[in-house]
Amino acid sequence: MNLNWLRIASLGACAALIVLSIPHLRAASPSPLAPGSSQYRDRDDWNRPDNAWNDIQRRGFRDGIEGARRDAENHRQPNVENRDEYRHPDDVPPPMRRAYREAFRRGYERGIAHFMSGPMAPAPVMRPWDAVPDEFDALRRQGFHDGIEGARRDYENHRRPDVDNREEYRHPHLPAEQREAYREGFRRGYRVGINHLMGGYDRQ
Repeated sequence: MNLNWLRIASLGACAALIVLSIPHLRAASPSPLAPGSSQYRDRDDWNRPDNAWNDIQRRGFRDGIEGARRDAENHRQPNVENRDEYRHPDDVPPPMRRAYREAFRRGYERGIAHFMSGPMAPAPVMRPWDAVPDEFDALRRQGFHDGIEGARRDYENHRRPDVDNREEYRHPHLPAEQREAYREGFRRGYRVGINHLMGGYDRQ
């Protein structure tokens, strides 16, 4: 009877020791650093591109960081879509533009998290890809939304991306004096939609 009691007590003590040690084991395990966290910003390699990337991707990543630095220094709203070198990387071979843009976006987001953080800086807000430009009026906003929808239809129907092939762009049912403003918004929305859906397709 006493022997069984001792065995039960020993097993109970071992179980309690294991349970109590779990939080310490978890605390000792390194956790991945989230982009934008203070630990991440303090690392010396925050601006290091992925080792597996090729030269074009590495260049895109560094260009994205540089674009973020310029936006931060000029107090511009963070939005990678506003960077001309992201939208039109003319000196990048067409087959590599998608990879370049993906790396650019990664670098831009990394740069924004680094440059626009700190005790006195507001948290950066990354605008959604389909956000309407702030300067657009109601007519251009409508065109922008319709342009994105036109891009989605072309993509889903496997049509070659070309805004001039959209009937609603060529012949909008609007008074003549409103058509150009609508088309301006439509063109911008179509381009943004195609870039998003097709990973940076550029019409040649």
